[in-house]
Amino acid sequence: MITYNEIPAVLEQIQQDLQRVLSLLDNQNEKSKDDETLLTRQDVKSLFKIHISTLYNWVKSKRLKQISFGGRVYFRRKDIMDLLNK
Repeated sequence: MITYNEIPAVLEQIQQDLQRVLSLLDNQNEKSKDDETLLTRQDVKSLFKIHISTLYNWVKSKRLKQISFGGRVYFRRKDIMDLLNK
């Protein structure tokens, strides 16, 4: 049990702990946003310095899944990073 005089120190410790937790959650949230970023074929080609035929081969061999909507083709950044890290 804490005494009345210890309350300010305990509150300060709780505040510091909450700041650390919030910081970790923010970092995790940013990573999630990066993972879900959609890239066009040209984005992937430029970002990872690969030839467009390499990208087509990855899709054809089902190593990389493409997402199509509105007549356009996109790729999840996370999927590409996973493929490159294998």
